Amino acid sequence: MIRPSRIALALLLLATAALLLWPNHRPSADKTTLLFTVWGMPFEDRLFLDRYAKVYEQLHPEIRIDYQRYTDDIEMKYNAWHTQGRGADVMRLRITAYHGMAARGMLEPLDGWLTGGAGLSSRQFEQFPPQLIDIIRIKDDPAGSIFALPEDNAQFGLFYNRSLFDAWNSAHPDDSISYPSADWTWAHLRSAAKKLAVRDPSGHLQVRGLDFPVWSWPFLAFFAQAGGQLWSDDGLTCLINSPAGVEALEFLHAMQHDDRSFEPQLSGYSSGTGPDALFAAGQTAIFLDGSWRVPDIENRNPGLDFAVAPLPRGRVPAVVSGCVLWGISAHSKHKREAWEFLKWLVDREQAITYWDTLRVAPPANLAAVESEAFTETRGVLRDPADPAKGYEVTPMPRTNFEKRAAWLRYAVTPDDQTGRPPGFVPVNPYQAELEIEIQGMLNEYLRTESSLDAQTALNGVAIRIHQIIDRDRAAKSLPPAHR
Repeated sequence: MIRPSRIALALLLLATAALLLWPNHRPSADKTTLLFTVWGMPFEDRLFLDRYAKVYEQLHPEIRIDYQRYTDDIEMKYNAWHTQGRGADVMRLRITAYHGMAARGMLEPLDGWLTGGAGLSSRQFEQFPPQLIDIIRIKDDPAGSIFALPEDNAQFGLFYNRSLFDAWNSAHPDDSISYPSADWTWAHLRSAAKKLAVRDPSGHLQVRGLDFPVWSWPFLAFFAQAGGQLWSDDGLTCLINSPAGVEALEFLHAMQHDDRSFEPQLSGYSSGTGPDALFAAGQTAIFLDGSWRVPDIENRNPGLDFAVAPLPRGRVPAVVSGCVLWGISAHSKHKREAWEFLKWLVDREQAITYWDTLRVAPPANLAAVESEAFTETRGVLRDPADPAKGYEVTPMPRTNFEKRAAWLRYAVTPDDQTGRPPGFVPVNPYQAELEIEIQGMLNEYLRTESSLDAQTALNGVAIRIHQIIDRDRAAKSLPPAHR
């Protein structure tokens, strides 16, 4: 009779053998494991897992990628890990968190990795939009100057319903409206929105001339176009209450109250009823939103005849944008291998793959944006095994490029008048707090019954931001900033 202990031992040996033979569970003592962290929706695994992590493992059999995607606030997780003395080998992070993470010693300085035989060539480095490198280059930091490299450069644009423009022009041949373009100014925007707004006899706005979600970016775009500078050179004084800020707010006020082409929904995005949904339903002529909105609108209403143009010019051309970065944790135990992976991620081919898959933002690679590959995308199927279920991210055929994506080249192309690309990314250690204050201010200022004037509204924002800054300085035993 076989003893139970021998049976248990035999089962243990069989289980061990099975683990050794099963590919996904084979011990990886001969491999270097890199923790690779991102945030996003499940369908984004088709990029980060399938087309990045798995492909890199095939190219480098000595590397295993431990891929982890989060849907919550990943910066909080990074901070928590840092306090425990650990972190991801290669991490995705927002540029709004970058400077704070670098200051807290959370990121590996890349200066030493960028140069030398294992670094980037000057040609490769020059493919990053220079305005992004200017932002991530940290001055006077003894540890280094660059702590991450750009992945993408999301942009704010002017969406327009071509059918509504065509209908107006057909009915008013002597007062036609051109489609929006890079040559449009604030005057073009205001005139077109006023003409295209339609109200019923009771005054209800049936077709909105202009619409956008109420948050910081619309204001920041008009503020910059009015020639505004958001922060002092030392970053301790917020200049939002300058004449440029007043001009931007009063422009929105005029469209809302004088032209009656714009009725803001102060709740921002609302499922089924927000500005994005109204535009997708064909009830808005001109809509301001980000590059990430294009495939979403295509999914909601495949028959909508819409296009996207660059933002109109004010005193200067300016396109507000964002940026996502790749960095290496200061606590990484495999920094050389992490650098090789990061360097691969920012290469032109992976930049094109990013756009080809997700199409939410142009890659932060000029060679990719200027390439022929940028003019069409494959998208992401909901179920690769059953294409009939449709797409999570719709493909962009080349025939749609001019309408849906050509505008993205404008922000990274030097302007003929200024010599600088119109794209800018608003950053500061207190940028997140400022954008919260801007949204709150807009919700008050744009209320129909509000009597708040522009200067008072902006003064309030500046005062509250300065209080936050000085409170932080006091916690560090520093005097209030001199203003």
